[in-house]
Amino acid sequence: MQPGVAMTDWSELNSREKPAGLPHALKRQTQAGAVCYAFVHDEVEVDNPSVDVSGRYFVSPREYGFVIRGFKDGKTAWARDFGNGTMLVVNAEGVSHVLSPKVPARILFVAPDGTLLQDSGSSRPTQRQRAPDLATVRLTVNVTFDLHGESTDAARSELIRMVDRAILAGPLSKETDLTVVDHGFEVSAVMANESRRSADTDFSQLLGI
Repeated sequence: MQPGVAMTDWSELNSREKPAGLPHALKRQTQAGAVCYAFVHDEVEVDNPSVDVSGRYFVSPREYGFVIRGFKDGKTAWARDFGNGTMLVVNAEGVSHVLSPKVPARILFVAPDGTLLQDSGSSRPTQRQRAPDLATVRLTVNVTFDLHGESTDAARSELIRMVDRAILAGPLSKETDLTVVDHGFEVSAVMANESRRSADTDFSQLLGI
């Protein structure tokens, strides 16, 4: 199954009765002729259970109450029942519950009678395959912290988390087509200054663009 092809047969291997009183998923219009379904989690509307409530970081759909189920033709999916249907989360090919943080998940919504009401994969524009034009950028950053009594290791760990979050958020400018496909941290070193009130953290980060 290729991305962009709608999947209509999502018959579960094990038939079962839905619990009574389940909340209904919310139907939202996304564009002309297209809809998506969402649900409320911690007072926030969620339409992609493979990312956190901020929409930026990859998470397991289990965090939203989804469970793994088996379907015909050997397919598996993360599934959660609602009063008006079942939401499924699968990989881009539409065959497995095994997701990747580097590839958008495919979100489906199936009505109680089996009608496929949403398939986010079929609404994505198909793109001609091209060879990626990759470049590795190495950047050394020096940051001085006021420790406020915390350890220099704490400063190093916090800086790595800060940079990691910034990279995962992607480019700030909407005018660029650059995308980050991989990144990692090579070296980190901490040097406390004489006053013991701050520390310089030096590290090199490896970005695959």
